Amino acid sequence: MKSLLFIESPFQLLNANEAVHRYSLDDYKIIVRLSNNEKNDEQIIYVIKQLGIENIKYIKINVSNKNIIDYMKLLFYRFRYIFIKVNKVFIGNCESGFLKLVLKQFNKEDIILLDDGAKSIDIQKNFNDKENYNLFTMYDLVPYQSQIIENNNYEKLQQDLKQLEINTNQVLFLGLKLSEIGIVSEEYYLKKIKQIAAYYKNEKILYISHRGETKDKLEKIKSMTNIEVIVLGYPVELYGLYNDNIPYKVASFYSTALLSMQNIYNLKAESFMFDCQHSEHKEIIENVYDYYKSYFEVIDLDD
Repeated sequence: MKSLLFIESPFQLLNANEAVHRYSLDDYKIIVRLSNNEKNDEQIIYVIKQLGIENIKYIKINVSNKNIIDYMKLLFYRFRYIFIKVNKVFIGNCESGFLKLVLKQFNKEDIILLDDGAKSIDIQKNFNDKENYNLFTMYDLVPYQSQIIENNNYEKLQQDLKQLEINTNQVLFLGLKLSEIGIVSEEYYLKKIKQIAAYYKNEKILYISHRGETKDKLEKIKSMTNIEVIVLGYPVELYGLYNDNIPYKVASFYSTALLSMQNIYNLKAESFMFDCQHSEHKEIIENVYDYYKSYFEVIDLDD
């Protein structure tokens, strides 16, 4: 029977590709929802071409600003898979409006959730022995009764990597769109970056921008001492495919890629705290920091 993998972002696509390898899937289809978010969709297509990922089916639906055509597509996919017999169903984001419709069409025991950022930590906290889904994840999570958790160690990607030279004078810093989505102000975000630049004053920072960061904010970061801003057209996890060397350390606030980059490239990782007390995402962010403290140093520059 066929396996189906539903994804909506470049990172979910990487995890779907790993799942194909880990579960030895032969008869499968990766169903990619393109959302009309230009940078997101471009990176998805780029990763598919660069990694030679096969068996792709594209769906174009703009869920956030849908017209009558998008509405009709959603209605169609609400019932599209009800009568299809499947072996496994992998879901990239169980909180997505579109993928919630997909979830309803399959038996719970056939569904496996992929990582979509650090939200896997929070999702697992909200599960229990009776209500849960199986996971394919890079996080070290304790399974509930009847739940199966398989570890994603990015074995497929590591097979494609070349031998990299380690640069001991550079830090790879992963930017986040914290101010763009209103978790903090831009002024506060830039203040934290200045503190981090001072912390790494004897090293060069390669600031890898998030695709959601604004050009104006990135220009302000460029003007800071010892920081070089880099805009990648692919997920940072693929850094080793296109560069001959890599910084010895990866740093960020609470980026998912701190853990994935540590796992894939065996880098030293450091996480910097920020004030999230007024954010509606406070509990989720604090859960991520609590988890990270077991795996690498979490630094509070305001102490």
